[in-house]
Amino acid sequence: MRSFQALLASCSILAQAAHGLPLVERHTSHSDDLVVKTNQFAVQGAIFPNETNVRFFGNIPYAEPPVGNLRFRPPVSVRPRNETVNGTWFGPSCIQYNSGAKTVYSEYLTGFLLSPGQSTSEDCLTLNVWAPLGSKEGDNLPVMIWVHGGGFTSGGSASQYKYGDRIVRDQNVIVVAINYRLNIFGFPKAAALDGHNLNPGLLDQRKAVEWVYENIHAFGGDAGKMTLFGQSAGAMSVDAYTYAYPFDPLVRGFIAQSGTVGTSSYTYDPVGSNFTYVALQLGCNSTATKDEMFSCVQSKPATDIIRIYNKYNATLNNGLSLSFGPTADNEVIFSNYTDRQQRGLFAQLPTIYSSNDAEGSSLLAFTTDGPPGGQAAIDAFTKNFGTCSTANGALARMKLNVPVWRVRYFGQWPNLNPFEWLGAYHSADIPMIFGTSNLRGPDTELEKATSKYYQNAWIAFAKDPLKGLVEYGWPQYDPNKETLVKLGNGSAEAISVQGDLFDTGC
Repeated sequence: MRSFQALLASCSILAQAAHGLPLVERHTSHSDDLVVKTNQFAVQGAIFPNETNVRFFGNIPYAEPPVGNLRFRPPVSVRPRNETVNGTWFGPSCIQYNSGAKTVYSEYLTGFLLSPGQSTSEDCLTLNVWAPLGSKEGDNLPVMIWVHGGGFTSGGSASQYKYGDRIVRDQNVIVVAINYRLNIFGFPKAAALDGHNLNPGLLDQRKAVEWVYENIHAFGGDAGKMTLFGQSAGAMSVDAYTYAYPFDPLVRGFIAQSGTVGTSSYTYDPVGSNFTYVALQLGCNSTATKDEMFSCVQSKPATDIIRIYNKYNATLNNGLSLSFGPTADNEVIFSNYTDRQQRGLFAQLPTIYSSNDAEGSSLLAFTTDGPPGGQAAIDAFTKNFGTCSTANGALARMKLNVPVWRVRYFGQWPNLNPFEWLGAYHSADIPMIFGTSNLRGPDTELEKATSKYYQNAWIAFAKDPLKGLVEYGWPQYDPNKETLVKLGNGSAEAISVQGDLFDTGC
């Protein structure tokens, strides 16, 4: 498996193309394969670094730039254009929230963050496609659409552990990774919205899925064989999607890794106090109407808006928090998920819910000796965040005879675990599925085998959500039977244990 040092060297070549400079010839030698015509425009792609059989098409706009009067509003479908999009590398990631606080990710696990040198912009509603060399319309390949995590405040599709080339190379599928608006830009909580379309970041995701549904045939994919999968906030997004679009999901299967919405509590602030605070800090008139306040913030530079959020100090503001995340509008985020579960108001399609054995270790306050409270704090966070929420989601589907699988990951590896106390931390499963675990050092033999088995399971599901995992040997979830799938637990393959083994107290 290639090294990421070599990959980064190759990326510098592709970055030239992304800035309008010519590509090195070896990346464009398969010219017929590297220009794809979609319904709106043509896209110039490239051979992905250090791969010979994987094409990459990045920076593909699926919506109009969400700037000016479109800021904080639902995405607008991208208009056709008589030009070829330069898709030889990733476009800018969406504007990031960064308080400056140190985390285990910022200090030791940077492969989960945006790739080195990755730019950010408000004009970021793009997606990226990895496709086999030679795949063409009519090949009808399965499509896996990835939704990144980052707490709805940061993150993006240009992230090294999450590059889709190795899945495509080894599995003959198509991988799509999307960007969506984050923090205040994706979840503005403005009073002027009057309770509607409060989550444009989630509406971005739907717009991206629609674009893939309409255009993936041009890359050799089958719109009837799409799977939506994501991790953390991306998994919450996937789960939320099932409730938002119960009757027209466009995809045929869901995978939620370390995140659900089913047990979360979402509220709505009709006065938009957080948005108003930012508006006042930007110099908007304190006596303005809510609509005037909204227009004022729309007119301000995006860099000024995020700077206020980044530098906010709760201690200096009577302990009041300033946050921008999913809000109940009862359109795409609901205030009654338990009721919707009981009534079956979700897309009743095959689903995988997975969680890690130590979700809390990397999400709680960081010190090199572990989070305050030690293992007890890790276990408590993990139960609340990962265990119980996946249990509830899986149980709701099982009761309605929806095919559902539940997974718990335990893997710990020298090249992925800088501290023993991290265990199977939040995000630790990502490199195993994407086949990128050797980013910071060689894999052990068991690690390689576990990664291959793990990835094969996800692909079995993507290729046939109804029967793929059954044929792979995984039992559908039942809390009263040995149906909980344990991975990375001393064996490369799955071990099935009692379905509710970890659910005491849920």
